[in-house]
Amino acid sequence: MQYRRHHLKRLLLIFLILSLGAGIVLLKERTYEWVFIYYMSYDNDLSRYAETILRDQKKGIINSKIAVVVQADYADRTGMKRIALYPSLGKPRRKEIYLESENSADLAELKKYFRWVQAKWTARNYCIVFLNHGGRLNDMCRDDRPLKNRSGNNASNSRQWLPAAEAGKIVADFNKNVEGKVRLLFLQQCGRATLQNLYNFLDAGEYIMASPVIVGAPNTYYTKTLASVAHDPNMTGDVLAETIIQEDEHYTLYTLINNSELRNLPEKLAPVLKSFERESKLNPPQSCSPIFEYDDEKFYDMKAYFQALDSANNGIARGELDSFLDWCEEHLIVSKAIKGSELSNKSHHFGLSIYVPSNQEQIERYDFLPFHQQTAFRDIFDFGRASK
Repeated sequence: MQYRRHHLKRLLLIFLILSLGAGIVLLKERTYEWVFIYYMSYDNDLSRYAETILRDQKKGIINSKIAVVVQADYADRTGMKRIALYPSLGKPRRKEIYLESENSADLAELKKYFRWVQAKWTARNYCIVFLNHGGRLNDMCRDDRPLKNRSGNNASNSRQWLPAAEAGKIVADFNKNVEGKVRLLFLQQCGRATLQNLYNFLDAGEYIMASPVIVGAPNTYYTKTLASVAHDPNMTGDVLAETIIQEDEHYTLYTLINNSELRNLPEKLAPVLKSFERESKLNPPQSCSPIFEYDDEKFYDMKAYFQALDSANNGIARGELDSFLDWCEEHLIVSKAIKGSELSNKSHHFGLSIYVPSNQEQIERYDFLPFHQQTAFRDIFDFGRASK
C-alpha cells in the first residue's frame, strides 16, 4: 500500500512537471488577441506609482486573451527590468527579467525592447503606452539617474530624455514589422498632443491619443480597460481609447487622432502658412496664453494661436484657416474629452497644441523634426525668414 502511494505521488509529480513544461511552451507559442506594451521609465519622482500600476494591470488580466509587457526603470539601484503579466493555469502571473542597462532614455534600449516584444509576444492587436513625464518639444520619458554608477548621477547634469522623433521611428518600424497591428498609441505624458510631436509618430499606429496639457498619475483606467478588452477582444483602437477616457480620472484633456489622416497634415496646413507668408512682417498675436510650458518653451492651443495671429494681421488667412480647422475637426481629430473643472472656457480648447518659438535659436533647435522639414511653419516668423 505504501509503495502504491509512493508510486502515485511520483506519477503525479511527473505529470505536474510535464504540464508546467507544456504550459511554458504554450506561453511562448501563444498568439494573444491583445498585448499591451508599456514603457515605464519611472527613474524619477513617479517611481512610487509603479507597483500600483502593475497591480492594477494584473487585476485586469481575467482570461487568456490578453497580456501586458512592461519595460520598467525605478528609482533604485537594480537597473531596468522587463515585466510580463500573463494568464497561466487560470490565473494572472508575473515574471521579471533584469537588464544590464540603467538608462531608459537610451534609444538602443527602446529598440531592443520592441524587438523582444516582436519575438516573444505574438498578438492580433497591440496597444503601446509611453508613461512618464513630458518635457520640451522633443523630450519624453525622463530618466533622472541613467548611469549605472549611482554616485555619478547628478540631477543637474546627468538627467536624460528619450528623443521623441527617433522614438517615433522605432515605434513605426515595430508597427510595420507586425503588419500594422498597433491599434492605439497612447502618449500618456504631459503636453504631447502638439502638432510637431504627433507628426513624429506618423505610421506608429492606427490611432494616437495624447494630451496638450498636464496629465496626472498614476491614472485609474488599467483594470477595467484591460478587463473590457478581455471580454471584447474585437474592440477597435478608437473604442479602446474611449474606454480609457471613460475609466481614467487623472487627466484634464485627451485628444484622439486618426493616424491615417496625419499624413495629410503638411498639405492641409500649407495654404494657411502661404497666406501668412504674404505679409512681409507679421504682427504678433495678442491675448494668447500658452496652455503648457516647460523650461523656455511654450505651447499654445493650436486653434487659438492661429486665430489670434490671423486677427492681428487683418484676417489675411481667414478662409484658408477655416478650411484647415474644419479638416482637423472632421478628419484628423476623432474625439476629445475634457474631465473636471481645471480648464476654463472648455469650448475654447481645440485638443491640439502647437509649439511656438520665441527666437531664432528656439526654432533652429528643432529644424530636424519631420514637421518642420515638411512644412513652412518656421517661415512665418521674422527670425525664420531672415535666415533664409
